[in-house]
Amino acid sequence: MPHRVILGSLIFCLTTPLALAQPDHAPAHGARDKQHHQGQTPKRENRSYDDRTERNYRGDWPRIEERLLQRLLREYGAPRAEPLPPGIERNLARGKPLPPGIAKRFDGPIANELPRYPGYEWQRVGSDVVLIDAATRVVVDILVDALR
Repeated sequence: MPHRVILGSLIFCLTTPLALAQPDHAPAHGARDKQHHQGQTPKRENRSYDDRTERNYRGDWPRIEERLLQRLLREYGAPRAEPLPPGIERNLARGKPLPPGIAKRFDGPIANELPRYPGYEWQRVGSDVVLIDAATRVVVDILVDALR
């Protein structure tokens, strides 16, 4: 019996470092891969950046006609708004859940004129217009500064 305990402890001690070892592709000592981030600016920092050129649309998400939406917002007098504070703005991203308490619904005539997609709803978040999945509250699309 004592031999089994000793043998089990020895095997445990020899295999534990292997399980905790860093993979070959990982940077040393938790350092970040600097080459990957050089020359890149965060997308939300440059407010005029249009990421629709590199979008990887999911097939089940609706495609947004941005020009139509901007025309409707102008015609029906959507309320102007200030942008979100930077800390909250960083939490607003496509494919992530909508942060609680920052969105407002559209009301009045504009709510009836916005394009309707089954299972999705339009919300105002600061100066941005956001399309979210109504069930999961995940952001599907963001029109940056549409209400400025």
